[in-house]
Amino acid sequence: MVKAFDFLTIEIILIFVVSNILHFFLQRHGQPSIISQILAGIMVGRTVLLNPKFSESSGNIVDYFSDVVLQARVVFMFIIGLEVDVVYLRQNIRRACSIALASISACMALSLAASPLLYPLLSRDGASRLLFILTIGLFLSNSASPVLVCIATDLKLVSSKIGKLAISSAVVNDLTAVVAFFLYSLQLRRSYSAVLSNGIPGKMLDLLVWVILVSLAMLLMKWYISNVEVGCVLIVVGGIIFFMEFVGYDNKTMSFLLGLAFPRKGPTARTILDKLMFSVHSIILPLYFSGVFVNYNLNVLVGKAARKMIGIAFLVSFLSMAGKVTGTVAVTRFIFKTRLRESVVLGILLNAKGYMDIMFLSVGLRYKLWGFDTAVVLMFTIIINTFIACPVARLIVAWERRAYRYNPQSLEHLGPDNQLCVLACVHGQREVPAMLTLCTLCAGNGWSLIAVYLLHLLELTQKYAVDLMNNQKSLNNSSWENDGDDVRQVSLAADSFSQDSGLFIKQLTTLSSYKSMNEDIYMGAEEVRACLVLLPFHKEQRYDRRMVCRKDEKRQLNLKVLQHAPCTIGILVDRPVGSGMSIGMYSTTASLRSARTSTANTDLETPATVTSSGPVHQIVAIFFGGPDDREAASLLARVAPHKSVNATLVRFLPNTEDTLSRNWSSRCTSEFALITEHDMQLERDEQFLTAYQHRYVASGIVTYAERQVNSGPETVTALSSMAGMYSLFIVGKGGPHLSTPMMAGIRDWEECPELGPIGDLLASDDFMDSGSVLIMQQHKVPTNKSRIHNDILR
Repeated sequence: MVKAFDFLTIEIILIFVVSNILHFFLQRHGQPSIISQILAGIMVGRTVLLNPKFSESSGNIVDYFSDVVLQARVVFMFIIGLEVDVVYLRQNIRRACSIALASISACMALSLAASPLLYPLLSRDGASRLLFILTIGLFLSNSASPVLVCIATDLKLVSSKIGKLAISSAVVNDLTAVVAFFLYSLQLRRSYSAVLSNGIPGKMLDLLVWVILVSLAMLLMKWYISNVEVGCVLIVVGGIIFFMEFVGYDNKTMSFLLGLAFPRKGPTARTILDKLMFSVHSIILPLYFSGVFVNYNLNVLVGKAARKMIGIAFLVSFLSMAGKVTGTVAVTRFIFKTRLRESVVLGILLNAKGYMDIMFLSVGLRYKLWGFDTAVVLMFTIIINTFIACPVARLIVAWERRAYRYNPQSLEHLGPDNQLCVLACVHGQREVPAMLTLCTLCAGNGWSLIAVYLLHLLELTQKYAVDLMNNQKSLNNSSWENDGDDVRQVSLAADSFSQDSGLFIKQLTTLSSYKSMNEDIYMGAEEVRACLVLLPFHKEQRYDRRMVCRKDEKRQLNLKVLQHAPCTIGILVDRPVGSGMSIGMYSTTASLRSARTSTANTDLETPATVTSSGPVHQIVAIFFGGPDDREAASLLARVAPHKSVNATLVRFLPNTEDTLSRNWSSRCTSEFALITEHDMQLERDEQFLTAYQHRYVASGIVTYAERQVNSGPETVTALSSMAGMYSLFIVGKGGPHLSTPMMAGIRDWEECPELGPIGDLLASDDFMDSGSVLIMQQHKVPTNKSRIHNDILR
């Protein structure tokens, strides 16, 4: 026993060393860690280092190692279930189910069509043809969501649209495979006279007990969310998992389902992920993927029959890929109108194989549907499919980054029916309510139209530098939240807001100096594919309603982000003393809470409506013309459908007679290029407003008004008459095209040019002391020269 334990320790150390060495070289070529871990399992397994003689002399070391891996898989599967985006899965359940079922049906049909070829090549003599076709069909149709989650996490594909859809479809596919395996194993036991003494009704009774236990566990976990330590939750999870294993069910599947059903709201789920993430990725993942392949000796693929067996493996892999791609394309291309390239890539990603496929291999071996050589061939097929999925995922990442950087990331081009991804940046707890209130209003009629990421911008001071050196705390580690510092306050404020409003918020933290903090915002926006980045204004409102600047570095940060903006940027000037966004937040959440409690059947996909106190926020968008003002109007269209919003669009127009009396010859000389761009923007403004009035104004969603002014002072007078009427002003930053008589002299008063002339005027203490202001700058697609410059900066 001691000798076996020594060899077991040596094998585990070898797996860690070999996997890290391989990953050091493979990561330079964009390969995720799963590839190096699979190769380490093959090298350290029976194939290279542990031949049968060595295994016997070491006390059957592989069996001991399998027991260790068995326990590691439980934690791994629970974490994988916890990492799945359940909110996206619930919002897109119809699409995910359609893709999963279509790919399963296509693979089952292909296995039936190819059975005359596969049955003589893979089956044992005397094996049931029907059971063989069913087993190989389940093997071909399964998609491994844990493997896909690992690949997507390593390559930062989790936040992309195609990555989320692939993971959601794989989860549905996995759940379908679990149910199919349960029914299939019952039928096999019945047909082979191996049913337990209590029979099928007894297993159904066990299943009922399983459902009751899961329900009770979920209730306990919801109760524990804000009061019990992480260890207590893990003890409850572990107890349920091992009890179900004692009853006779698979503990890996149970742990994955518990992680999938774990409540996402509150700090518990985030804390569990933060505390276990390093251990899972550094220790458990290498053991898991290496342990999968350590029991199979691929040396049987060497020799005279090697070509035939490898050819069969590639044939099975081709059939699996063909079924996945065919089913996925049939649904996404012709029903959901997805582009052909994305449909094919999605099908290849869903072809990744994993643990459920190994279970089907074990069933085939147990009931003598095929021999060990066939199992090795099918295991080699799993390796081929995983190796194919990794470069495809890397290709998707390259496509997504190129598309994000060089395509317009603006609300005007996004459209009102697509999901808006918002990266809300805060420096402290004070800015959280206003930012999240604005994000809640942007959801409009449904939570499916908004995805919110709260990025806490933490300055790297000497205190945090010492903590990092002494305690080795990571940015995503929940230990920050236990120190009573700014991170904990921001986290508690966001959790409280999420609980009251129902808005699902993903919290991120970055720690850097103000000089390089803009790079963190760029990378964060690109990683989550944000279409809108919200930044707080560098000034704060005091109790006497005066705006003061606490740190000038915040203003320099905003200037840097605006200069190389990766998407549309919004700077929020919050005035909490008065009728700003922070004040409206409390009445909004209170109304939402009362609406949820007074309604028996509340739709999870729709924010609760305000029925008692009426509209809370009076929001107006000021439109002079140009891309930034169109962006402001587009954001107004997003918030207008919300039940607690009265939305108004006010367009400022020059006097018609004054416009006709302008001297055309003077325009065509010194300002020819500028006027040409101005005329183009005027034409786009008219097209935009025509469509805007047809969709929003005619239906009564947005109120439309016009103001005619002849000069800058008249513009100022018209704006001053709106003071105190609205809780939020949405304005565009503007540009050179606003050099019109309406703006004459206003730029001379600018204190903060980054806000634009109108935004700076509305944010001024001398002009207005109530009502928040949101200044929008539309994303501009970089030209060839600026593309090269931006790539160098990033």
